[in-house]
Amino acid sequence: MYTVAESTELQADAELVIEVLSEKEDVLLDYSVDSISWLDHYIDAHRAKLDDGDKSVLREKLGAFLGESIRHNYGGRWVKDSDDTWMIVFDEARQASPFDLIGEHLDHHTALSDVFEHLPDHCQMRQN
Repeated sequence: MYTVAESTELQADAELVIEVLSEKEDVLLDYSVDSISWLDHYIDAHRAKLDDGDKSVLREKLGAFLGESIRHNYGGRWVKDSDDTWMIVFDEARQASPFDLIGEHLDHHTALSDVFEHLPDHCQMRQN
């Protein structure tokens, strides 16, 4: 069961990621596939220097950015599941967990841009 909740903090986190990384890295980020590809390479370039605390913060902030990118490109809405975890839900059967996707990329080098580009094929089917 999902609970629709206010997601303005997540949207603000996503905007903060755009603002900070765009300025710091001299890149123009938005919610496009190209920005997700850039983020993919950025994480790859910095992964070796990240400790668990860094990964936790990045999972939170970059997860919000990825979630907003998903919403802007594929639709869906932010909701909290029964475990109080933010998800993007497209309909009763399809959902995506942007925070888990970022965590997988940080820990296991998954191809974030490939997952993003093919998201409709990768959406978890919810079991009723």
